[in-house]
Amino acid sequence: MMRVLAIALASFLALTGCDDGSKTGGKHGIPPIPAQMGPGLYAVGDGTQIYSRTRLSQDGTYTDLTEAMEPVSGGAWRVTGDDTICFDPEGDGKDQRERCWQNGPPDANGSFISSRIDGSERYRVTPLEE
Repeated sequence: MMRVLAIALASFLALTGCDDGSKTGGKHGIPPIPAQMGPGLYAVGDGTQIYSRTRLSQDGTYTDLTEAMEPVSGGAWRVTGDDTICFDPEGDGKDQRERCWQNGPPDANGSFISSRIDGSERYRVTPLEE
């Protein structure tokens, strides 16, 4: 169960994608919201509890980590738009297909809500110091 949750959360972190500018005004001459995710360490949770930590690497890979910072799973990540990220877990099983997430605007502390493109899941993502 924890592994499935970690895989889903990692896939969620692929939080960037497919923005047509309609929510941010990009089509009306107003710049879109900048991408909130890039290489670094992030906590994924609900605002009160952290479910997992994910490290995005410069080479386009990611690693999901336990609270003790031990690797659990990983795969590839890519940004597909100004506020969308997609995660493609390693493997070809049912829980290893690519999932894309759309990021909301950052709060004062840099955290933001990331929602799966199909609307089925939402998490608070918080950048962490390494």
